[in-house]
Amino acid sequence: MLIGFGLAADSALCPHSLHPTSIAAFGDSLTEGAGASAPSHSFPALAANLFDPPRTLINRGIGGQTSTQIAARQGGRELLIAIKENNPKNLFPRTRDWMQSFETGTVNGLTHELVNTGSDETGLPYGDVRIHGTADAAFTDFGRQIYGAIATNHAAASGSAWTVSGDIQKIAGTTAGISSLRLTLIQADDLGGYLNEIATVAFGLDGARHSVSATGVAIHPYIRSTHLLDVIPGSAVDITIRVFPGQFEAGSAATELVLTPGTGEIPAYRPEAVVISRFDEGMAGWASRNQGGHTGPLFLQAGKLIAANDDGGALRGCELEIAPVPEGKTIRVAFDLEFVSGAGQIQIGGLQAAGGSWATTTREGDPTWPISTAGHHELIFTSGNAAFGNINCAAIAFLASGSLLSWSLDNVLVSSGDDDPQVAIAYASIDALNGTSSIAGTIMETSGVITKGSNGHLYFTRTGEGGAISVAYGTAFKPEDAMALRHDVQWIWAGRNNATDRETVLSDIAAMAPAVAGNRFLVGSVLPSAADGAEIRQAIADLNADLAVRYGARYVDLHAALVAAASITTGDQADIAAGLVPRSLRSDDLHLNDTGYAVVAAAWVDATLAMRW
Repeated sequence: MLIGFGLAADSALCPHSLHPTSIAAFGDSLTEGAGASAPSHSFPALAANLFDPPRTLINRGIGGQTSTQIAARQGGRELLIAIKENNPKNLFPRTRDWMQSFETGTVNGLTHELVNTGSDETGLPYGDVRIHGTADAAFTDFGRQIYGAIATNHAAASGSAWTVSGDIQKIAGTTAGISSLRLTLIQADDLGGYLNEIATVAFGLDGARHSVSATGVAIHPYIRSTHLLDVIPGSAVDITIRVFPGQFEAGSAATELVLTPGTGEIPAYRPEAVVISRFDEGMAGWASRNQGGHTGPLFLQAGKLIAANDDGGALRGCELEIAPVPEGKTIRVAFDLEFVSGAGQIQIGGLQAAGGSWATTTREGDPTWPISTAGHHELIFTSGNAAFGNINCAAIAFLASGSLLSWSLDNVLVSSGDDDPQVAIAYASIDALNGTSSIAGTIMETSGVITKGSNGHLYFTRTGEGGAISVAYGTAFKPEDAMALRHDVQWIWAGRNNATDRETVLSDIAAMAPAVAGNRFLVGSVLPSAADGAEIRQAIADLNADLAVRYGARYVDLHAALVAAASITTGDQADIAAGLVPRSLRSDDLHLNDTGYAVVAAAWVDATLAMRW
C-alpha cells in the first residue's frame, strides 16, 4: 500500500504476458548513460537484454534535468505555454509572471534585490524590490532588473506617439538620499545606445499606491522604457518599493492594462510540396557535395545516412536536390541528427543548385542555421538570398567547415509553400527542454514540435496540416511521450539535480505515478555525489527514506545495490563508510562506469520481475 495515493488494484499479480510490455526509463544523465563507454552500456540498453526474451526498453534520460522537468516530459506535470502574439497592445511581454525571473544586480553602487512577490486584491502580481547601498552616481536604473530582456528597444516611426504607465508603492525604508523615482520613455539609436528622454513622470513615495503615465513623441528610430531612481551621489540609500506590471503602448493616452502574454495563434500549415527522406533502403537522392574537387564520405549505416567532413576543409557534407522553390516561399527542414565523431557546427540551408551557393534566408537574415547539438530540429527558411544573388532554392545542404566531424541524419522532411508553420513561444511554465533540442506533442489537438533555437528562444512548429488556431495563455502542451508511453512499464529515476528540494521531488514523483497506466512503475533511489557536502548527503538520505516508505515494493534501492557490488579495496570501503557509491563503480564523482550501470540494470530488472510485470 502506498501512503497518500489512491491507486487501483495492484497489477503485479497479473500472469506473464506472451508479449511483454515495453519499458520506458525516465530520468536525467544517469539514465541517459553519462560516463558509460558507449550508449550500449547505459543501464536501459543493458537491462533490455537481461530479460528472457529481451524486451524493448526506451531511454528517456536527459542530462541536467530536475524532477519537475522530467515530470513535464513524462506527463505528470502539465507543461503550460503561451504563443507569442503578432501585434500585442502591451509591449511588455511578461506581465503575468511579473518579476519571477528578477536577478539581483548593482547599478551605480546601489544593489537591487527582489525580497517578496505577491498579488493585490484583484490578482494583479507585484514584486517588492529593495534598493540599498551607497550611491556613486546621480541615478540607478532598476528597470533592467525588473524587465530583464523586456527592457529592449522597439522600432518607432518618426512622429509616432507612445505611452508608458504603471503603479508603484513605497512599503519600507526611507527616502533619505533620494530625489525622485521616475518612469521614463527613452530614445535610442540603431545600436541601442541612449540618446535622450522623451517623456518622464515621477511616482509619489509617501506610502500610498500611485498610478502614473507619460506620453512622448518619437523622433529617433528606437524607444524603450525603464524605471530610474534619482539619488544624491555619496548618500546611503535603503528603500523598498512595490512594483506592479506596467504597460508600454502605441498612442497618446494610457489605456486599460492588458496582461501579457495574451492569446496567440498557431498559423495555418498547408504545404505545397513535401519530400521525406528515410534511409532504410537507400540514399533517397542524397549525394556528397563536390567542393573544389573534394567529395567527403557518404554512406548508410543502421538505417541512417552518415556524412562527414573528413579533411577539415570548407563546405563538406551532403546535399539533396529538390524541385525549385520560388523566391519568398517558406521552406521547412525537419530532421533527426546525431554526432558520430568529432565536434563542431553544421550549417543547414538551401542552395540555388546542388554544389552551388546559398539560396535561403533565416528570420535572423542569415543564409543558414548553425546546429551544434544532437536531436530533432525544426528549421524555417525563406527561399532566396539577395546577398548571394540567388532567387530560387533548388537543393538542401548539411555542410561543415573547419572541423573534423561526422554525423548521421534520419527522418529528413523538406516542405515548401506560402505558410510558415513555426511560431515563437512567449511563455513555458517548465523548462522541459533543458538539455535537449525538442519535444514532440500536441497543443489543442494540433500536432507539432517545441524546439529551442540557436538564440535560446522556444518555438512551436506544427507538423499537421490545417487552419490557424487561437491559443490562450496557459494552454497545455501534451508531450508525445506522455501519451505514447503511458501504457508501458516505467522506471522513474528523478531528483538528483534538485535533491535538496525534498518536497518538490516528492511531489513531482507523486504526480508522475498516476500518469502510468496500471500503476506499473518503479522509483529509483537518488545517488549521492562524492562532490556533495555533508548537508546535501543527509538531504539525499532523508529523501530516499521518504521514497522507500511511500513506494514500498516499487522502490528500487540502487545505492544499496551498488554498495553490495563494491570491491574490498580501501577506496571502495572508504566510500561506503562515507555514504557514497563505491569508486570502482563510478566514472566520476557521480556518474557510473560500465560496471556500475550493469549493477543498476540488474537491480531494475530484478524489481520488475518481482512485480511480475
